[in-house]
Amino acid sequence: MDKQSSILDNELERLLALSNLDLDYYDAKHGIDWLTEMAATVAGTQVSLVNLIDSYTQWSIASVGIELTQMPREDSVCQFTLENEEGELFEVDDLRLDERFKEKKYVRENPNLTYYLGVPLKTSEGYNLGSLCVMDVELKQISQEKKNCLK
Repeated sequence: MDKQSSILDNELERLLALSNLDLDYYDAKHGIDWLTEMAATVAGTQVSLVNLIDSYTQWSIASVGIELTQMPREDSVCQFTLENEEGELFEVDDLRLDERFKEKKYVRENPNLTYYLGVPLKTSEGYNLGSLCVMDVELKQISQEKKNCLK
């Protein structure tokens, strides 16, 4: 079984794990805004989000540097962070040059995002429910030490 089919096979279990958290996405914001502030400070980026991703939607439950509550899953960069089975970081050095993202509104128009780094948010069972991500309008090179802090 290849990596992609394994991820797809676990999608139902991942969605059930997300559902079992019984989160009200808007109420969840009140307890973790500090996390996005810390992540942006550590990474030296203008933007940080905590996103949970269901079948169709990316829900931003905490943010700094951008006002975003939701977007279609297919438009998000964070959906690719979910696909990393090993729980590794997903990094895009320049969104403007990546075929998957270069035509997205958030790259071509305001806020003109350029850099992305996502850390998977995993349950104790190992399901990726979303990501803690940092983004910027400028090109970035984040040290391995800072990446480890974000993990």
